[in-house]
Amino acid sequence: FPTRRSSDLCDPSAWVHIEAYFTIQALQLYEVADSEATGVIDIMRGGMSEPHFVASVQPMDATPRALMMATADQRGRPLCSCAPASVLSGASSSGFCSELEFRDSRGRHWGALVPHGPDTYTIFKQGGREALFVEGDQTSGRLVVRLGDEVVAHAAMDNDCTYLEVGVKPHSDPLLMLSSVLAVLIFNPEDPGHMSPEPSCL
Repeated sequence: FPTRRSSDLCDPSAWVHIEAYFTIQALQLYEVADSEATGVIDIMRGGMSEPHFVASVQPMDATPRALMMATADQRGRPLCSCAPASVLSGASSSGFCSELEFRDSRGRHWGALVPHGPDTYTIFKQGGREALFVEGDQTSGRLVVRLGDEVVAHAAMDNDCTYLEVGVKPHSDPLLMLSSVLAVLIFNPEDPGHMSPEPSCL
């Protein structure tokens, strides 16, 4: 799948063997969604009771809050990270950000997520090439990730708003998809020309 490989953030050896359906406790997500909060989110795979991945929201380098993804058994070795670019450039710490930067496991700049209006985002790879589109639906409370016209991931709360359920299409990098979804929900990036309401369950 050479066209897909170019959109990978993490080495496929970290994820190609796993079932790409995940659940995340909404309470853990709420706790780190505050503009100054830090913490850890357990990411369960399928119906498993132990986390497969963990997402940590904590300071990184000069950034007060960054999202780092790692396997549960190697929490100290992030596979990728994401942080508001506006913080790095000295913008206000009010919780507002207009762009998120993605970095790979070596800390190298991979790309950025940029909002284009209410609940619409584009992920650009380094060099400015569009890689993915992220769209939110306020009515259903869903987020959808597209590669061109193809849906490669979707996320939505369950009926009780207890768990966030994330499904990822085979051969798509689930760490990039999880990072994108969680980054939108945690950092709430907004187009400076628009104001976006909160998701229905979040």
